[in-house]
Amino acid sequence: MARARSDSLVIHACGRDWPWLALDRSGAVVDRGQASKDAPGWPADRPALVLVDASRCLGLTLDLPPLRGQRLRQALRWAAEEHLAGSAEDEHVVPGPRDAEGRLYCVSVGNATMDEIMARLGDLAPERLVPDALCLPWQPGQIGLAEHEGRILVRWGEWSFAGFDRELAADMIASVAQPEAEWIWYGGDMPDWVADSDPADGAAGRPLLQVLAERARSVPVNLLSGPWAPRSAAAAHTRWRWVAVLAAVLVVGSIMTAGVERWQLAARADSLETAIEAQFREAFPDVGRIVRPQAQAERELARLRFGQAAGLLDLMHRVAPVIDGQPDLLVDRIDYRNGVLELGLRAPDVAALDELEQRLRALQLSAEVQSASLDDEGATGRIRVAERGGA
Repeated sequence: MARARSDSLVIHACGRDWPWLALDRSGAVVDRGQASKDAPGWPADRPALVLVDASRCLGLTLDLPPLRGQRLRQALRWAAEEHLAGSAEDEHVVPGPRDAEGRLYCVSVGNATMDEIMARLGDLAPERLVPDALCLPWQPGQIGLAEHEGRILVRWGEWSFAGFDRELAADMIASVAQPEAEWIWYGGDMPDWVADSDPADGAAGRPLLQVLAERARSVPVNLLSGPWAPRSAAAAHTRWRWVAVLAAVLVVGSIMTAGVERWQLAARADSLETAIEAQFREAFPDVGRIVRPQAQAERELARLRFGQAAGLLDLMHRVAPVIDGQPDLLVDRIDYRNGVLELGLRAPDVAALDELEQRLRALQLSAEVQSASLDDEGATGRIRVAERGGA
């Protein structure tokens, strides 16, 4: 008997061989396997959900007004630029929902990563592609964790997720996890430092991929958009093409407005080119002539990459105990670049940020509060930390 089309295929696109599960309509596993690059072996006659390595993605929360279509896509790239190590032109930035304060959640993934995944999928036509760690179950007051292919998947907030190398995960999670949070383990090879926290078992005997698949259906983002939109979306577009023909009549009346917007975008492009050169000079002051900023930045980043992890780990080992000593502090964001660790913090007041600065300086570190503001919930600020005598 032929399989029902309502059955589904789930693929974990991470590692050398990709694990996959075939699920029936109730979500029960009916088949499984490991897909090598040359012989995937999965059933290709059913809708496919693909989970991508979260370490190759970046979850962002951006302050953007309501926009649609091309204007939203352009604004996403501009707003995401400051959070990215490379050029926004090389990134696929996909919007998600908005939080309670109206800020826009989104996910950024490299265009090269998308091309690599789609090339390996071959003739398979996936309908959804989402970051694996974002599919870990989560509730306020919890941290969801799992292990896959030597990486630790972690989710500690509604839109806070990551995939860390096993060697760095303990320090990175300690810097973002609330001390009173309950740890939930969802499968894989559990490290000793996780076992020491006595995590609850969230898998209940299910394989990790099945746990992720159950949550993935409700994750409100799909990386398959734009050039990588699923074929089902293309078919729907064809069916409704006549609607677009009728709408084109209305577009004629908007040509003048579009012309003005195009001129404004051109002016903005010139301004961005100047800003890109200025940011490049700030990031790579030792580079002489700037000819192709993107290619030059990639070369510089490749040169620096092998030194970044060691410097970050050393700073985190020294900074984390100090932050733990001030339980009212909450780390919202971590950024490490050119030997400088920048922490986004929530504190009860500005004095707490100043106290943290002084305690870090007492450790022979260079520390400076970059900005601080107050609201009804306390103080928000950024502090930059580096080895004394460094950047």
